[in-house]
Amino acid sequence: MNIKRIIPIIVVIGIILILSFSTKEDISIKIIQGENQQIVERDFIYNHPDSVSFPAVVRSSGKKPVETEYKGVEISKFFSSLNIDISNNEKITFNATDGYRIILSIEEIKEPNNVYLTFERDGEPLKSKKQGGNGPFQLVIRQDPFSQRWIKHVYEIILD
Repeated sequence: MNIKRIIPIIVVIGIILILSFSTKEDISIKIIQGENQQIVERDFIYNHPDSVSFPAVVRSSGKKPVETEYKGVEISKFFSSLNIDISNNEKITFNATDGYRIILSIEEIKEPNNVYLTFERDGEPLKSKKQGGNGPFQLVIRQDPFSQRWIKHVYEIILD
């Protein structure tokens, strides 16, 4: 084998490996309201002044319930901090990267201490789907006793 032919191949493979490990995941949420779109970056959410920690019980089919603690911001306060008025909307759709979607009524959203956009579980940031987690953002509905409408991997919110 000719060493002059192997060196460029090794360099290309090295560059591909470096780029594949150094690319950061996009940690943001897109909010769509009519014709308006807004991207909310991770730092705004992670450092939100209204974020709180709260207990929740995770129930997965076939598994025992697990008591855990989430950290997140109540979705109504999240919208308010972005100057998004939801009073004229009927419903809000939450889309996940895995194709899952839920639709909540404005009444559910406005219910105090009910719907949270979470980013931490038990003091650790939620990992993305690519990393084997439920994040980077998960919607937790506290008044859903069986966690059936919780949605992981939230990336888009549509106000209808």
